[in-house]
Amino acid sequence: MNDLNKKEKIEVLVISQFIKDLSFENFRTTEKEHSKGEIKYTLNITVDIKNEEDHISQVFLHLFCEANDDRGKVYILEVQYGGSFKIKSKKRDDKRTILMSECPKLLFPFLRKIAYDITRDGGVIPLNIQPMNFSDFVDKT
Repeated sequence: MNDLNKKEKIEVLVISQFIKDLSFENFRTTEKEHSKGEIKYTLNITVDIKNEEDHISQVFLHLFCEANDDRGKVYILEVQYGGSFKIKSKKRDDKRTILMSECPKLLFPFLRKIAYDITRDGGVIPLNIQPMNFSDFVDKT
């Protein structure tokens, strides 16, 4: 019974965080006013893991956002934001779950802030991405 109540302690160490790639294309730089119409967003965020079997693994969040209004493209934003993590766990499945859920959860607020600042400073309405629960996307089979 005592063995069932004991859970392995898993350590997650953030080694570094960084912008790997960033691109912002503003198609309305010569306009004096913001679009009056409704802006429609195509937003995609993916998680990519590198060096999963190594001592230090990398997790990348790739954000792609295309904003359009009734006159066409307003902007395209792409950001690849990553982090290097050291996961201390004896079970491979636990490490993968941490890399796919907890590490993106640690990186996401920084990616969100970068997207907001770049769009605001780029002269368009700031992109305000709602918080995400990355655990919902982890395959639990």
